[in-house]
Amino acid sequence: MKTVPFLPTTEAGKRQWFDAFKNNLPQLATNFGLSANELQELDDLVSKEINHIDEVYQKNVELDSAAENRNGHREVFYPKLINLVRHIKSHKSYSKAFGETISIENNVSVRNPKAATNTNKLTAQIDTIPNKVSFKFKRNAGHSVHIYSRRAPELEFSLLSAISGLVFEDNRSNINNASAEKREYYFVLTKNDKEVERSLVHNVAVLM
Repeated sequence: MKTVPFLPTTEAGKRQWFDAFKNNLPQLATNFGLSANELQELDDLVSKEINHIDEVYQKNVELDSAAENRNGHREVFYPKLINLVRHIKSHKSYSKAFGETISIENNVSVRNPKAATNTNKLTAQIDTIPNKVSFKFKRNAGHSVHIYSRRAPELEFSLLSAISGLVFEDNRSNINNASAEKREYYFVLTKNDKEVERSLVHNVAVLM
């Protein structure tokens, strides 16, 4: 697609430019000798360009809204799903072979997360009190935060939760009811299921 040097770089700027250009077309035709057919063709092309900009904008608004609705549902549903799987795995009748048949033994996990990236689109405030770690995030609208965690003596990080809100609490009891437990967290900011930013690993000590 050819770049037009005098057009604004943003779609909103282009929309405003074309709107003003369309309004000035009759004066341009008078001043510079454009025929009625040339004027009509230009008017049609400019109107179509404006319609395309408006259509793409509306689709993006609908997509963001749909993603927010989906992520809001997941914020309620996924913790319940995780609790159900924990209950199943703690049952005396459970076996790893059965877990593999229903695909709950292949959780996404990683021993060493990828290198952090920093676009200044995600910040996290972490507070600890006995038996709880609280997170408060600042992020752009339309994004989700995936929270990964590893507790001593776990070797790998696993997905703890994916939230579309700004606040999350980790209320898990310490392993073996230990009086203190080291936990590690990192966060991945996503938009439309694509990674935008990845945090450093944060170390936290949790008391009972």
